[in-house]
Amino acid sequence: MFKPRRPEFLALIVAIYVALVLNQPFWRKFAGVVAPSDLDDWLFAAAVVTSSVLVAYLVLLALSAKPLLRILLLILLPAMAAAAYFMGEYGIVIDVHMVRNVFETDTREANDLITLKLVAYVVLLGLAPAVLFWLVPWTKQSYREETAGKLKAAAASLLLLVAVMLPVWGNFISLGRDHRELKMTLTPINFFSALTSYWRQEKRKRAKTIASYGEDAHQSVSGGSRKSLFVLVVGETARADHFSINGYPKPTNPGLSKIGDLINYSQAYSCGTDTAQSVPCIFSGLGRDGFTNAKADARENLLDIFKRAGLDVVWRENQSGCKGVCARIPTETLTGHKVPTFYASTQNFDDILVDGLDARIAKLDRDTVIVLHMMGSHGPAYWKRYPEKFETFKPACKDSQFSRCELQDIVNAYDNSILYTDHVLARLIETLKGAASRGVDAGMIYVSDHGESLGENGMYLHGMPYVIAPEAQIHVPMFVWLSPEMKEARGLDQGCMVSRSGSRVGHDNIFHSSLGIMGVATRVYDPSLDLFAPCRKPAS
Repeated sequence: MFKPRRPEFLALIVAIYVALVLNQPFWRKFAGVVAPSDLDDWLFAAAVVTSSVLVAYLVLLALSAKPLLRILLLILLPAMAAAAYFMGEYGIVIDVHMVRNVFETDTREANDLITLKLVAYVVLLGLAPAVLFWLVPWTKQSYREETAGKLKAAAASLLLLVAVMLPVWGNFISLGRDHRELKMTLTPINFFSALTSYWRQEKRKRAKTIASYGEDAHQSVSGGSRKSLFVLVVGETARADHFSINGYPKPTNPGLSKIGDLINYSQAYSCGTDTAQSVPCIFSGLGRDGFTNAKADARENLLDIFKRAGLDVVWRENQSGCKGVCARIPTETLTGHKVPTFYASTQNFDDILVDGLDARIAKLDRDTVIVLHMMGSHGPAYWKRYPEKFETFKPACKDSQFSRCELQDIVNAYDNSILYTDHVLARLIETLKGAASRGVDAGMIYVSDHGESLGENGMYLHGMPYVIAPEAQIHVPMFVWLSPEMKEARGLDQGCMVSRSGSRVGHDNIFHSSLGIMGVATRVYDPSLDLFAPCRKPAS
């Protein structure tokens, strides 16, 4: 059916295909960065193109034992085609955090990402060429002849690579130093590097025992016969500039805007740009500068400290998991369960997190912390995050393949999800307001885990490396509501807190503010990071 070909020739064809076809997202970014305008620029661009082909060729030659190379390409080419789709469609890059997201994404979230265009990429650009390569017979040669041919091809390629790169080596170094994101769009280098880093981190995590943290924790403030309830709401994919309470022109916060004693921290910033990084960071006490997933996995967190201090702690989950944070406390997983919700639906919208809270408050017998982990505005299927009655901004994109939607329609769907989040949070606060009559001092803090890109500079979704992440992915909404009874019991001045709410704050403050509001004393508590400490009246 096919004419036999020498393995070094087949490897060259695959190298050209990988470098030039499956790396289209890289070349688009490269063209935007270099933007050749003179002969030197064009010569450098030609050197980058040539060297990318040669490097791929050398790797393939090194792996060109027939069974190994055929199997490798059957796996590698579809994976590269899928990576090309996601990078091209959403403008993302692939690093260790993105790989962690892939491994920790549940089935429902993964299904939202599957589109006809993705299937076409994988089948036509990945699987079909791999099968074609498998079907082409290799020229019959002795082992010695085949090895000699490969060595000659490798030697010639290496000499050509040096000749091409040496004159512009300084340009290569400068490009790599100033535009790190390019490396994270060059496949398969990006996901090999990311997979290796992820594997090393997971290996270290499995090898370590969990270290105690805040061993001296105890509750220093007691409300006597009254109990305290603090609800920590972890939002999902909400960006601050799409909240009307932060000046967004569309009315996305009709509920929250009516709550006069809400304290809105308009300059809040996240610890990371993805859930797998931000959620553990919020509860770790390490702070953004000191945080790594490996460090957080190796020791206890805020919830363990609360538990040690004698508080009841519950995690209510309507997302893809707590990323290890709730490993040692009671967890109520609501995602995907067919249970009655506030709005009848085949899915569990975030209202389910508030359902039953009245009954829980009525039975409260100890000071309690409840964490609500929202589905929020998780993309790209924004339209699935809210009931139909909340589709206020129209038309709304109802396709995970953003290239088939107008930009404004994508934004409308996202804004509808923010509108629904507003409803859930306003409902939560109304429920907490009723706690006073049951002898419970209540309060809540809400913060999103990260933001979201909505087409700015051709970028969608989130997960960019923090050092190059756009403002939209790290500037997050955050606000606090405390009942009058809780403020009085904790000696907090509302006016003082409002006056300080314009300061730059973020995830680093959640750990210490939560300890402070629940009166938990421990040497790991830092009052300088407690949002409430400067506004706490001295005890009389």
